[in-house]
Amino acid sequence: MSAVHARPRPRLIAAFTFAATAISSISLVSSVSVVTVAAAPAAPAAIGAPSRLVPVGPLRLADTRQADCGCARLDPYTIRVSLSGRPGIPSGIAAAAITVTAADALVGAFVTAWPAGGARPDTSTVNVRPGHAVANSAIIPIGVDGSIDVFASASTAMIIDVSAVFVTAPSAAAGRFVPTPPTRLLDTRDGAGPLPVGGTVTVPLPVGVPADALALMVNVTSVDARIPGFLTGRAAGTSATTTSFLNPDGGGAPVAASVILPASSTGVTIDTTSGGQVVVDLVGWFTGSSTTVSTSGLFVATSPTRLLDTRASAPRLWRAGTRELALPVAGASALVTNVTLDQVDTGGFVTAYPAGTSRPGTSSVNAAARNATVANLAVTSVSDRGVAYFSNEGTDVIVDLTGWFTGSPIVATQPVPANTPPELRVLMIGDSTLAALNVSTSSQRALRGFVPVVDAAPCRRLVAPSCRSAYTGAVPDTAVNAIANAPGAVDVVVMKAGYNEGTIGFESDVVQVVLTARARGIDLVLWLTYSEGTGTQLNRYPINNAVVRRLAASGAYPELQVADWRTYAANSSGWYAGDRVHLQGAGAWATADYVSRWVAHATHRPCPMPWVPGAAVDDPCPDPDATAASVGTPDLRGLYSF
Repeated sequence: MSAVHARPRPRLIAAFTFAATAISSISLVSSVSVVTVAAAPAAPAAIGAPSRLVPVGPLRLADTRQADCGCARLDPYTIRVSLSGRPGIPSGIAAAAITVTAADALVGAFVTAWPAGGARPDTSTVNVRPGHAVANSAIIPIGVDGSIDVFASASTAMIIDVSAVFVTAPSAAAGRFVPTPPTRLLDTRDGAGPLPVGGTVTVPLPVGVPADALALMVNVTSVDARIPGFLTGRAAGTSATTTSFLNPDGGGAPVAASVILPASSTGVTIDTTSGGQVVVDLVGWFTGSSTTVSTSGLFVATSPTRLLDTRASAPRLWRAGTRELALPVAGASALVTNVTLDQVDTGGFVTAYPAGTSRPGTSSVNAAARNATVANLAVTSVSDRGVAYFSNEGTDVIVDLTGWFTGSPIVATQPVPANTPPELRVLMIGDSTLAALNVSTSSQRALRGFVPVVDAAPCRRLVAPSCRSAYTGAVPDTAVNAIANAPGAVDVVVMKAGYNEGTIGFESDVVQVVLTARARGIDLVLWLTYSEGTGTQLNRYPINNAVVRRLAASGAYPELQVADWRTYAANSSGWYAGDRVHLQGAGAWATADYVSRWVAHATHRPCPMPWVPGAAVDDPCPDPDATAASVGTPDLRGLYSF
């Protein structure tokens, strides 16, 4: 399948002079290209015989928000939805193309759909966001009593819609899937302009698709929708439906969904209650009765099966990296999968396509922001080498199989692409509390795994004009100006400044720092909490720490990550001067080591050093704060011999 990706976000490079007090170029990132091909798991077992598509509705099957939900409640978190005997649905169906929408959840959760009566699989269909309606489509085999079971891991409303079913057939003329290269059918950003709230657009059948085609397999993306709402789809010329397949949250970020839409000779119609831009990509179509009888393009269902999880099977997809998955079954032309992105480095996309072929200029799943978890149905043509997954920004990816379409794979002709961790450039912004790294320059040897740029200036403030330092006699640049004017690309900003701030206006200053980093396309702002301090500092530093934590937890600033240096270093000996704020030599080493571990943890990389001399290096690097809480701080002198 394919989807639209966001228009590229530029990485702004400011052409200004940068007076860094120390610059180091230590880097452990290898420039050697790495190619990764995941071996296929044991071949998934087919459930039942091959089947052909029959379009229906779209129809609403169940809605737990209603008194009569159209379902049977099996337990507080599981419902059973029957398709047998429903008006417009034929008998003897083997699988159903459904959309599952989760709404009104108070906490993050996931929803799984599977054949009724069987054991719940270790897969997911929808990843739930608190306070938002989230939808995803799937093709699910039918279980006992012609039903499917749907489980939610936390309390949430569940809505189930159906747009097609699959009826057992050893061969067929109508209802066979014909995969196509991802092809853009509509992009309202290219001339037509955004749809109004309540707007409608009809997409004609593309060239090469016969007039009697039963349905289109499309990926529909909403962009720049400014109010929450939903999109519906139907055969052109038919009445509007009460179903939905996509739920924009009103934030304007790209959100995509793949869906099988019944078609007429004039195409498919899409309605939106959210307005905004709409993009439609074709990934295949289903034959009508005018085609010849064949066994190719029939659907074969399987129990939901996990094929790939990079969280458990490294490496993840790095920025501009590709992993390939070997073909899990023989005799397939396309796989039906659910592709989930997790721990995304920043807003971006993943494209699934036949391994060993040219990557299309579309995408399969879109993530709006850092650390998002988002899933989408992907019907992906395969090659004899399998399926490739490309990420433009970096993410973990989980692939769950629910079936395949019969046929012959494409012949792979191109080499396996690289999947190499990109080199990171980390800008460390500090005041006098970071200046020990300039006094004890050898401590910068502990800045590992990236190219560090240390800008520590006594008397620095975040936004307001800085004071004149009694030590240097200079008035340093503010933190926001240091970020805005730093030359070259910057991937991560580490903040160890703000000790010269009071509590009034502090929140707006933090926001301005983060927004300045965002304007430069910086993916991560790692903010170290303020040390204990003495005297009046005991009052304002905890207040300001609480502000930073609250902003990071709000979801409005996904770049902002809090590193709890205050707690990590609270019981240290020999790290601090008497004021419990400024660092001594050992504290400079501890800070450099801490920052290196946190950058590795936040970017999903191996630790730069083990926790104790001679131990194995953790990959990926665990949370340094949690590790210190359980086993204590690392043996710095044993690791670095200073």
